[in-house]
Amino acid sequence: MDLKIGSSIKRLRLERDMTQEELAQKIGVTFQAISKWETNTTTPDIALLPKLSILFGVSIDELFAVNDSDYMDRIDSMIRDDHTISNENFIWAERYLKGYISENPKDNRARNRLVELYGCRINRYSLAQGRYAEEGILTDPMDVDLNKKLLRVRESRIELDRYIAFIEPLVKKYPKNYVIIECLLAAYIKQRYFNKAKELIGKSEPRAAYELILGDIELGLGNVAKAKEIWIGVADTHSNDGWALFESAERFNKAGDYDTAISIYEKSYDISPSPKWMDSLYARVFLFEKLGRIQEAIEMWETIIDVLAKDYHITEGETVDWPKRELDKLRKKI
Repeated sequence: MDLKIGSSIKRLRLERDMTQEELAQKIGVTFQAISKWETNTTTPDIALLPKLSILFGVSIDELFAVNDSDYMDRIDSMIRDDHTISNENFIWAERYLKGYISENPKDNRARNRLVELYGCRINRYSLAQGRYAEEGILTDPMDVDLNKKLLRVRESRIELDRYIAFIEPLVKKYPKNYVIIECLLAAYIKQRYFNKAKELIGKSEPRAAYELILGDIELGLGNVAKAKEIWIGVADTHSNDGWALFESAERFNKAGDYDTAISIYEKSYDISPSPKWMDSLYARVFLFEKLGRIQEAIEMWETIIDVLAKDYHITEGETVDWPKRELDKLRKKI
């Protein structure tokens, strides 16, 4: 048992997010006195112990009783049973561990506990995210944002099968709801349930998105040439649909067929009405930079700035400053 009262005072102070100056003011001493106590250079006058005891809400005996092992055991217990970590407990454990690490910078065991503590908080929040997203989808199955958010949450938690089990009954109930169908197809493909995905597409009303997903399935099966054949077919069949063209280009980009991707990105932009849809411009400029085609990237950034001004009337602010910074970087490379 460590009987150094200075260490106890420091820990109790940090747990309450209190500065040395604040503590000094509350008990009527200088902050230099607090500093000397906490470094165990001196100890507080015995007459001050009742004040410290009341201020920190502990007994005088507890002021003398500091045992890092006991604190760590308490935190380990909280982590094992993470539903017991209230906001108050989380704040206490976080401050304690940070204080301990500041005193013991080489002790990675404390850092591991801090990482696990944050993991518990993330786990709690992601569980809440999933629960409220599911409630919202049951209320409105056409809510695109909630469907996408739930898919991301379940994927991040490695719970896609749980997501699939939740969405499949809704697809049966709402067989024309393309929002939940597309999200379910995405989950099927991520889990490599390709036969299920094909079966679902076969039962659904035709959509360009489903045609693209058939190409995704072929890519997942390793049939790259077949996948490209499907995607180029979508681009040809839906040549007046900017979204279908853009999504086709995205797939060629991911498949490494950059020339085809650039060509289709350009078509997607050309057919879009004013104000022009910017996504294909940004996609091309990033691709030009990736391929080292600096002059084309410069011209594309200039086009972006021009379109922002003409179509969106944006001539200042970060939306324009960012392309200008990128232009400056690229011009220095020439």
